[in-house]
Amino acid sequence: MPYLFTCPHCLTKTQVDDRFSGQSGECVSCGEPIQLPHFAGTAEAAPGFGVDSKPLGWAVAAGVLLVIMGCLVFAIFRFGGQTVSQLQTNRQRTASMRNLEMIAAALNAYAADHGTYPPPITYGPGKTKMHSWRVLILPYLERQELFDQYDMSKPWNDPANMMVCYNRPAVFAHPTESQTGWTSGTGYYLIVGPGTLFPNSGPLSPDQITDDPSQTILVIEGNPNSAGLWTEPLDLDFGLMRGQINGTAGIEPGGLCDGGAAMVTVDQRGHFAEETMSPTTFNALVTPNGGEPLADDTLD
Repeated sequence: MPYLFTCPHCLTKTQVDDRFSGQSGECVSCGEPIQLPHFAGTAEAAPGFGVDSKPLGWAVAAGVLLVIMGCLVFAIFRFGGQTVSQLQTNRQRTASMRNLEMIAAALNAYAADHGTYPPPITYGPGKTKMHSWRVLILPYLERQELFDQYDMSKPWNDPANMMVCYNRPAVFAHPTESQTGWTSGTGYYLIVGPGTLFPNSGPLSPDQITDDPSQTILVIEGNPNSAGLWTEPLDLDFGLMRGQINGTAGIEPGGLCDGGAAMVTVDQRGHFAEETMSPTTFNALVTPNGGEPLADDTLD
């Protein structure tokens, strides 16, 4: 009989046949290593499938195909009623949150060295838009050599800087880009404007945040109406938003994943915000000093 197993990493619930009791393997949703428990009252596992056997590789097909490495035994069972499409979506969400957590770590490291978060945009003579924060944090993403190739005296779209654009760090690549056709784009943006971590007067420091850092958005998925190059100094304007995730294309956050948007908070923890989140709650998550009361499980 099948038993319900919950992945401790991504919390995906899976119906697992009792014949796989005690097996180790890889979660088909998030790819993390998992160990199935010895389900109470189950029959002894088949020879070669015990807890001491080598880790297994798991692959999903329409029903769900479990490939037992080394023994070449195949067993087909339904994976919690989820479709292959849903499993792919879960993987994309998890991968996006991992990217965001690395970006957040770099932003916090920059703030520790410079006293504030990087400016979303640096300007040149005549208020020319020069550079994005994504370029400024390259040394904190262990890409100093790429940063050194970038000419800070010239705008982001100058031919001298386009070769850097085409050498995009993997952390800025959104997991859905194979579906969108992007090659040098990004899906990760700051939320800027009055009342945010990045007001027009200049970015704040982590020490200036009075709200709970675990409930304050640092970076979020977005899909602005632009060429989408990762070096472009472009972010999401809080003043234009209505607080609806996956709302108006190019203005509201999201627009890349069904059901919501991946984001990371100041404490460097990735989350997936459902598109059913109320605008009031979303707006409270954006403001670092709004003092809005939020439940402890708002992002659980």
